[in-house]
Amino acid sequence: MDTKSSEWRPGPTVCRCCLTEGCYKDISTEYFWMGKREVYSEMLSDTFNVTIAYSQSGGPNSNSRLICEPCISRLRDACDFRRQVLECEKTFMQHLDPCSSRINDLEVPVVPLETDVKLERIKLETSDDDEFDDRDFDDDDDDMDDQPLTKLASKIPKKETVDILDLLDNNKAAEKRKSATKTKTAPAKKAKIVKKEPVKATASKVVPKTEKKKKEMEPHVLAKRNAEILLKYSTVYPFRLRGKALLCVYCCEGYEDPAHFRRHVDGNHQKFTVSTAFAHMGSSRDYLKVDCTNLTCRLCSEPFSGIEEVAEHLMKNHDAKDIQKLNLDYDIGLQPYKLIKDKWFCYHCDKKLPTVTKLCRHTTSHYQHYTCDTCGRSYMTNEALKYHIKCSHSGSFVCRKCWKDFPSMEKKKEHIRSSKNCWAFGCTYCGERFTSWEQKQKHLVEKHDCPETNYPCPECNETFETRKRFYNHYKMTHTDEGFICCCCGLKFGSKNQLEDHRLGHSGEKQFKCPVCGKSFTRNKSLSQHMWIHSETKRFICLLCDKQFAQKISLKSHMKAHHPEVNLEF
Repeated sequence: MDTKSSEWRPGPTVCRCCLTEGCYKDISTEYFWMGKREVYSEMLSDTFNVTIAYSQSGGPNSNSRLICEPCISRLRDACDFRRQVLECEKTFMQHLDPCSSRINDLEVPVVPLETDVKLERIKLETSDDDEFDDRDFDDDDDDMDDQPLTKLASKIPKKETVDILDLLDNNKAAEKRKSATKTKTAPAKKAKIVKKEPVKATASKVVPKTEKKKKEMEPHVLAKRNAEILLKYSTVYPFRLRGKALLCVYCCEGYEDPAHFRRHVDGNHQKFTVSTAFAHMGSSRDYLKVDCTNLTCRLCSEPFSGIEEVAEHLMKNHDAKDIQKLNLDYDIGLQPYKLIKDKWFCYHCDKKLPTVTKLCRHTTSHYQHYTCDTCGRSYMTNEALKYHIKCSHSGSFVCRKCWKDFPSMEKKKEHIRSSKNCWAFGCTYCGERFTSWEQKQKHLVEKHDCPETNYPCPECNETFETRKRFYNHYKMTHTDEGFICCCCGLKFGSKNQLEDHRLGHSGEKQFKCPVCGKSFTRNKSLSQHMWIHSETKRFICLLCDKQFAQKISLKSHMKAHHPEVNLEF
């Protein structure tokens, strides 16, 4: 980014990260994006160690606390990249030197005993990142190296107890030797010797077994553990989706053809670190997307058709230590796909989708376990459900961009129409905002020389200029979805279109003009008719300046009085 000139002056909607206009989010307010919690000031501090100063007295959305959408997008990518680098560095160091002094030299503080005994400090052993130990597999993928190793300890090292007993015995022997060397001055009564139970030292703040067991019983923890075991012992291909491309979770290479993606993983990632595949998910409880097209067991190469079958096979036929930790009473934290280019079918219900993006959105619907009691909508995570309730059922009408409350839906819509900063779609190049995705694409082509996007149909090779027309064509022509009229057999994309069409069969005219009494079948026909009774004429002939209330009247006038002129309407 170019540096700002000395003539720059702060405005009311200036981003604190790039000094551009057009901001609407507060840098210190908690937001939820795709079910994940975001506080942008904390993300800047954690990722770049940068602290943004802002006025505490100004309140949220004040002039000094704003950040724009392009900077938010870059910050999200930076956080994900930092997490990925830390995971890879941790794995690399453990592979390069499993007995690295950087880890082994850490000492665990020991709780002092009641007796005055000098204790030795114990060194913890490292464990391979790919191996499953007794730790909790929590969803938080933050840098584990930043946590004290005592938090990862689940058992007290046996060596510690032995050393403490030796020290106690040595201490008693030393006291006997010391008392034997003293001169006897006067007869003394024999002291009663009370045997004390040996005190066992324990590592400080060790998590109680009851709490640990309770934590391991959380469904999302066990689902992720099941996913890690299957990823390690079966040939599933984990991926991320960015646009039309499948991104490799290990190196971020993108491929639009699933066959090329699988060939890349087979050739470059035969050896991998399990935790790296989950690094891009952060603390999200979403399931990892995997391609199961060529699914086999890595231990015996036996082929399978689904992840449930290979999981049962691993439990019955292989006795590796971590395989025994599979718990099929809980979900497997994987979203399975069988990907073939231009043939996008759902793994669960065999529904045919037009694009891989639509396929991924549809597949997520099979994992929506959290349902809103008010409206019945379902979500994949509890965080997403809470966000929905906050926005839709909080008793007020809230703008999801600036979080202002409005007394009615009409007021909220009026606010969105008049407030450009709250428009849903933003340009990543200049920050300009738009009310629709189509307007944004048109802006990218005209202002930033981006290539026009066309949408070819994979079934009939017909090409469309907009996504809406392509999706409607695919649904109506190449699927069994839609709504069919029982009278004439015509097919419609929505129920409202079908109901509007049925009015033509019934002949019922329930919409009556209050001025002339004429009746109409549809409300939109009545709305067009009302222009006849209006003093305002919308359509004007450019040749003779005659005015008309309806477009069809202007067309008839042009054909009758100006046939030599061909105008496009």
